[in-house]
Amino acid sequence: MLTVVTTLKSQNRNVLEFITQAVVAARGGTATSSLLPEPTACSDDSDLLKAA
Repeated sequence: MLTVVTTLKSQNRNVLEFITQAVVAARGGTATSSLLPEPTACSDDSDLLKAA
């Protein structure tokens, strides 16, 4: 749980909203949200190195 909260805060995402969506999805048998950030379009590999 601490990892989830830390990850969401580092991504400036709402913790309560994420946990609520995860519980609703689990109870409804649907897919849950991902903790991975949304992929961004990079023009070449140098952009990837700058992001890291």
